[in-house]
Amino acid sequence: MSVLLDPLVKAVRSRVVSGLDYVELRADDVVETSIELRESSIESVTRRFECGHSARILKSGRWGFAVSDGMRDVSETITEAVKAARALSRTAVSDTSLHGVKPVKMDVPSKARIPLNEVDLAEKVSYLTSICRNATKADRRMTTTKASYSDITGDRVLVTSEGTEVRQSLSHAYLKTSASGNTSGRLVSARDEIGTVTRGWERFTEDGSGDKIVERLARKARLQMDGVSCKRGTHPCVISPKVSGMLAHEALGHLSEADLFAAGAFNGLEGARVASEVVTMVDSPWIEDGFGNITADDEGVLPKTVILIDKGLIGAQMTNREWATRLGIEPTGNARAQSYRVPPLIRMRNTYFERGDVSLDEMLEDKKFGYYCVDVSGGQAESNSSFQVSIQECYEIVKGELGRPVRSLAISGVATKSLALIDGVGKDFDFESSYCGKLLQAMPTSDGGPHLSFKKGGVVFGGSA
Repeated sequence: MSVLLDPLVKAVRSRVVSGLDYVELRADDVVETSIELRESSIESVTRRFECGHSARILKSGRWGFAVSDGMRDVSETITEAVKAARALSRTAVSDTSLHGVKPVKMDVPSKARIPLNEVDLAEKVSYLTSICRNATKADRRMTTTKASYSDITGDRVLVTSEGTEVRQSLSHAYLKTSASGNTSGRLVSARDEIGTVTRGWERFTEDGSGDKIVERLARKARLQMDGVSCKRGTHPCVISPKVSGMLAHEALGHLSEADLFAAGAFNGLEGARVASEVVTMVDSPWIEDGFGNITADDEGVLPKTVILIDKGLIGAQMTNREWATRLGIEPTGNARAQSYRVPPLIRMRNTYFERGDVSLDEMLEDKKFGYYCVDVSGGQAESNSSFQVSIQECYEIVKGELGRPVRSLAISGVATKSLALIDGVGKDFDFESSYCGKLLQAMPTSDGGPHLSFKKGGVVFGGSA
């Protein structure tokens, strides 16, 4: 680790930082592996070594940022960041200041039982091939299967002029699989995602994980093939933890990022009631097996849980140190960067609705007709909180019981209005791993919650005939 830490510490203590308000140095020394399969054929296998550092400085209220490969001439990188700040002085507003924080010194080791970098490429390829082959065998109507795997291992370091030193051993892996088929002239597809930022290869092999992935893909693909079309319009419905997580993240979570708050649907609603008191939504730095877990953010802030919706009321915003100063609040530890090559942004971590006290059976029993949405295949939202989500597993609700599977389904609505029509919050909990994109940076996150029940009007249903 000293290969990264020592040059950064030496540079941040040198004369080159004199006169600067703040200096933040980050460095990575990592190996990135990527494997792409289609059916049982390998489309690509890549392994990339990345070692380098960056400097972000604050001088006279202006940011400067510079990047360099390798670990030589860190002081020169700081100098280049200073030049960048000066170049911006003609156009940038010079009012940036940072909320004070207590410097931290941390060494975060990997908790992987089977280190990812100790598993042969051949074993990883064999594992993915098995999933693709078995998914196709599970139903002869399945014609195409894909697997996309990536992992990052190595070391990451953060050093600041305030005395912060954070060292982390990375064990980051992600697997996305999909299966598609054709029945009665209709193309259908299903997808599955799992990831880890704390565990090793055991995340993908223990408890028959590969077989479970195949089972999930086959079930969701069959439902799309055999399902009936939905009745368009608005109906009472129940959504699963995975669907409620999509709503929490896409339609609501981004609205609570401080740099987006003022331009979104939450602006002017601070403290306003948008749901009943049974609805609470949070962004947390740590949950069991969370894909968004962090121990310190990329500004060295010890992260805290942020209550975004507090018993139905619009709550706090996710911040970095700059926005904490602007808002006059404490930083929440939401500054995250994809790598040393880019500066940190305000990003979600693990975003979810908190548990309630209603069972799934209780949610279903009072609905004469409606839908139970179980899993998503994608979704998007706008700054006004309008959302559209593709559903890959859904069932009719008929007289309080689950009925036929439904195919080719999409749901939509305006989240700030939908919240007011939640009439039940489940006592269960689950979440899904995914990547979140913002300004071309992809960060690992988790989103989820319990089952949620909506009255008619909360969600609009549509789909092909």
